[in-house]
Amino acid sequence: MKIIGRKSSSNVQKVLWCCAELGVAYEREDAGREFGVVNTDAFHELNPNRRVPVLIDGDFILWESNAIVRMISAKQGFGSLYPENLQERGNAERWMDWQLSTLGPGFTGLFHGLIRDKPEDRNWDAINKSIETTQSNLEILDHYLANTPFVAGDRFTMGDIPVGIYAYRWLTLEGIDRKPLPNLERWYAALQSRTAFKEFVMTGLG
Repeated sequence: MKIIGRKSSSNVQKVLWCCAELGVAYEREDAGREFGVVNTDAFHELNPNRRVPVLIDGDFILWESNAIVRMISAKQGFGSLYPENLQERGNAERWMDWQLSTLGPGFTGLFHGLIRDKPEDRNWDAINKSIETTQSNLEILDHYLANTPFVAGDRFTMGDIPVGIYAYRWLTLEGIDRKPLPNLERWYAALQSRTAFKEFVMTGLG
């Protein structure tokens, strides 16, 4: 199995974290941003969106990070990361979809503005709007976590992976005036105790 994508990509980190939790062996090839590759014809054949990660498993090719996490979890972690109980699995998948539809898009402005843009190029209206939106979105997750240790219930599942990536970035970024989110911070502390999270996610902001 091969994973194509740079380690600093949040979407690639989802897949690497998932593999580490399950002890899945793989090869990895750098691609994206400073590594290029994504604009080549060969990569376009793998993913017409020209984005990482891409999973190659034998003759099967899959793109979209959350889809990859789902597939690996179902194949290698059925009953653990991929819950057998349909309601537990539904909870996990709900928060994975919420990350893609709500949390991620709302977070992009502040992350690109503070990390990717040069200080003189920063659009502070967009950054501040993104901070406000992300705070509001994470308050939704914080409220939910008041009644459950993890997003799908009493144990860590694939559902914690996409939102956990963003929790790290939100809580690590400097220069943000954050309101307290005690339930989210309790959950985040539990993620920090996981070896795979420390190795593949808590590696800086890239």
